[in-house]
Order: sequence, then structure tokens, then C-alpha cells
Amino acid sequence: MDSLVIAILLLSTLLLFRTRKAIDAVVIIAVQSAGLAIIALLMWQKTGMVHLLIAAILTIVVKTIVIPYILFYTVKKTEAKRNVERTMGQFGSLFIALMLVVTGQYIASHLSLPGAEHGMRYLSTAIILVFLGTFTIINNKQVLMQGIGVIVIENGLFLLTQAISYGMPLAVELGVFFDLFVAVVIIASLSFRIHSAFHSLNTEKMQDLRG
Repeated sequence: MDSLVIAILLLSTLLLFRTRKAIDAVVIIAVQSAGLAIIALLMWQKTGMVHLLIAAILTIVVKTIVIPYILFYTVKKTEAKRNVERTMGQFGSLFIALMLVVTGQYIASHLSLPGAEHGMRYLSTAIILVFLGTFTIINNKQVLMQGIGVIVIENGLFLLTQAISYGMPLAVELGVFFDLFVAVVIIASLSFRIHSAFHSLNTEKMQDLRG
């Protein structure tokens, strides 16, 4: 089961570099978040730690339902579902993404961290998600896709805490979920404003504001 969830996380994230529509990227984020919830549930089942169960429930509610709904609404209202605008082409983007996967695997294999017994198998996947999320921000011109990159990075950090310490204290996790929710709301608001001003979500058009 663990290997299946890891495969889903990696494959879904790599699909971000092949998808042509932002609406598909929102679906991918929902699937990725559902995978994180399953990991938290599996670790709760193995350890009996209640905060892992709470983290899984919060992940399902906030990351799998609420945030994708906000992003879906934003895509629909701004018509961002047409085409994803990247700095590089699809094949170039996918090639670099695959190189980042290999790099993440290599780094994880050479790290000596005091990890959790049932969590260290997720360490390489967590590092890869952070790398791919960062590349998503760099490689996309649309503010909405850049926001999705931020979510991927946060998912990677969430998985990293699961891998090395069975997650963070409950109060900290609640704060992180709230911060992520606020960040997504801000991203949605910026998307509406940019679209109303430029009829596009391409952040490069904001250079036109310079006098």
C-alpha cells in the first residue's frame, strides 16, 4: 500500500508538467492531497497517534475538498482552463522534472536523519515534492499555477515532517493548515485582479504597469 501511494504522489506531480489546462492541475492537487491523507491514516494505524488521525482528516477537508474547490472556482471565473503557459515546453519541463526526481532520490539516500520508524520510506518522496513544487513556480507564467507550486511544496514539507517525526504538534499543524488556506484565498484574489486588469493570468503582463 505504501509503494502504491508513493507512486501516485510522484506520478500525479509529474503530470503537472504534461497537463495543458489549469483545471487538470487542480484535479492533480486534489489527488496528491488525498494521497497524503492516506499516508497519515496508514501511519496512525501503525502508531496509534491521534494527531496523525486529525492531520489526515484536516488534509481531506482542507487540501482535498476546500482548496481544490476554491481553485476550481477561480479557474472557472477567470477562464484559466484554456492553456497553461510555461517558460519551457512540455518535453523540456518533464525532462527537468525527471532529473529532479533522480536528484531527490540521490539526496535522500545520502542523508543521515533521525527518522521515524514507519516514516523514513517517504523521505525521498517528500524531498522530490519540494523540488518539483519549486520548479512548478519557476516554470509557469500564470499566477494560479505558481500557487499550485506553493501547495506542492507545502505537501512535500508536510510529508517530510511525517517521515522524520510523525508530523508536527497539533497546534503547529492547525496553524499551517490555516496559513495555507489564507495563502490560497490570496492567490485566488490576485488571480481575479490580474485577470480583470489584463484579461490573462500571465504574471509577465504585470511588467506593463511600469512607467
